[in-house]
Amino acid sequence: MSVFDTVNVDRKVVGAFWTPPNLVSIARILPIPLIYWSFEHAFDYLALALLGGAFLTDAIDGYLARRFRWESRWGLILDPLTDKILIGCLAVFLVIFRDFPVWMAALIIFRDISIVVVGIYLYFTPYRIVIPSNITGKVTTVVTSFMLLFYTLDLQPYGQWCLWASAGCVIGSGIHYIRGFFQLKKHPKAQTVESSSKYSKTEKITAYQRSGTRV
Repeated sequence: MSVFDTVNVDRKVVGAFWTPPNLVSIARILPIPLIYWSFEHAFDYLALALLGGAFLTDAIDGYLARRFRWESRWGLILDPLTDKILIGCLAVFLVIFRDFPVWMAALIIFRDISIVVVGIYLYFTPYRIVIPSNITGKVTTVVTSFMLLFYTLDLQPYGQWCLWASAGCVIGSGIHYIRGFFQLKKHPKAQTVESSSKYSKTEKITAYQRSGTRV
């Protein structure tokens, strides 16, 4: 039994870059300079509103892709990439303006970069493997989001409590993905064949976006 499900994407099904969902994904990182400005000028609630709008685009692009069949292979890369750019920048801003621990910011950024690099690598293998979000990634996302929210609003000690919980989730999910990666490296064909029996042609390309991009 595999550590996590995989999706084998048919390149013929998708290809466009300038689709509405992809534009929404790109829009997710546009407020980053304004978020920095909000922190710099102590406009905490403006920063929170900008972050809320940015995170809302994550639901919008997934909805558009599913509702109007605007899925694309670029979306499988852009969606998680822009998520991680936003989270990484927020972690850096919190280090600067909220005494957020440098080691935690480094841990978040290292994990996210590793997931993106490995995800791109697996996608461009002959089997076109995409790893959808799983329960460990979703739990990590929820706990980390609360941690970043509490630090953004400078709500302590709640931020510190979530900090340690988030650190444990990040490390645990990292171990989970490392194990899965080596399993895929060892038996890539077996993993994609097993996954193919679970997904229809349409589901193969939408599974990643339907399950969310928080990994």
